[in-house]
Amino acid sequence: MTFDNAVGPFTISPNRISIESAMKKELFTSFAVAGLGLAPLVAQENNLAPGRFGLDEAEAEVETKLVSEGTVLPGDAGRQLNVDLGPEETEEERQAKQLAQLPDAVLALKPAQQIEILRLLREAATFIQGIRLQEGLDRLIQIEAISDEIYQTHNLRGAIFTKLRDFDKARAGFRRALELKPGLMEAMFNLAELDFVEGKFAVAEQAFRKLKTDAAGDMQPETAKLVEYKLFLSVLMQSQSEGDAKYKQAMAMLETFDYLDDYPIYYFSKAAVAFKNDEKEEAEDWLATSRRIYKKSVHTIYVDALIELGWVDSL
Repeated sequence: MTFDNAVGPFTISPNRISIESAMKKELFTSFAVAGLGLAPLVAQENNLAPGRFGLDEAEAEVETKLVSEGTVLPGDAGRQLNVDLGPEETEEERQAKQLAQLPDAVLALKPAQQIEILRLLREAATFIQGIRLQEGLDRLIQIEAISDEIYQTHNLRGAIFTKLRDFDKARAGFRRALELKPGLMEAMFNLAELDFVEGKFAVAEQAFRKLKTDAAGDMQPETAKLVEYKLFLSVLMQSQSEGDAKYKQAMAMLETFDYLDDYPIYYFSKAAVAFKNDEKEEAEDWLATSRRIYKKSVHTIYVDALIELGWVDSL
C-alpha cells in the first residue's frame, strides 16, 4: 500500500484521524481489540480520504446505525452521469461528455430523446440508491419505451430486483446488460453477488476470482477492495470446521489484509471469522473498532454481507 504523508517514524495514508483530533472528540483508542495492540494512527487533519472521518464528522458518525441497502453496483449510470462541472466547463459540455458514455443506440436518437434518457438515468440511479425502488423502476420503463438497447438500464433493473430479492429477474437484467456490453464490470460483480446471496459460495468464489482477473483494470479502488472482501467471505463460508482446507485458505487471505487500509476489509474480515467461530463478542469488538475509524457510507457495503449471512441485523 502506498502512503502519502510521512508522519513521525512511519508513513501512512492521509485518511486517518489525527491523535489530537481524536482526543478532542474522545474517539482516540489504542485499538486493543481481541488481544491485538495496534499503534496509534496519525495523519494530517485537512487531507482525509473519503472513507475516513473528518474532524467535524467523527463525533456525529460514531453512533449512527446502519441498515442493509443491498450490495449492488448500479454502474456508470450513477458514476459517470453525475460528474461535477469543471471550472471552465458549461452545462452543454458536461452533457456532451455524458452522452459520450452512452451506447450508440442512444446517439442515433433525436437530441431531445438523448437528453430525456440522461435525465431519466440520473433519476433512476438516485432513486435506487435511496431505496425508492418503484420510482426507479418507473424511470427505467420510460427509458425502455424510447430504447431497449441501453445496457445501463438493464444493469439498474437488475439492481432493483436484487434489492427486491427477485433474483431471477435480477440475474436476467445483469445478463442482458452483459449482452449489450460484454465485460461490463458492474454486471459481472452483481452476478457474482447473486451467487453469494443465494448461498452458492463455491460458485461465488469462482465468479469473484474471475472478476479479479478479467476486470481488474476497470475497477475503482473501493470496488477492488470489495471484491477481495467478498472473495474472502466466499472461501470462509465453505469451511466446515476450524482448521480445514478452506479455513486455512481464508486465513492465508486474511494475513494479506492491512489494518492501515483505506477501507475496512481487515476489521470486517476479522469480525467475520469471529462470527463464524461463534465468538460474537469478539466480532462486535472488531466492528466497533472499525466504526471509530471509517465513515458509515463505507461501512454500509461491508456490513451488508454480514446481514446476508445472518450475523447482524444492523450496525
